[in-house]
Amino acid sequence: MALRREDLSPEQLERQKALDRSWDLAQRDLADPEFRGYLDQSLRRLDMTEPAPILTREEYLAQTTVSDE
Repeated sequence: MALRREDLSPEQLERQKALDRSWDLAQRDLADPEFRGYLDQSLRRLDMTEPAPILTREEYLAQTTVSDE
């Protein structure tokens, strides 16, 4: 569904403009070969690490201490 900016409230329009700026910056960063290489390398490192163990609710609660506050 296309976004019609004239239908947005002033607050919504400001938020949409901020999202547009964020998207533009992200696209610029991804076009930078050095930055893109850094991201790719980081993702490869994450792929090679062992995943965290999956705990049941009971196991998690058993490892959690109750705060005295």
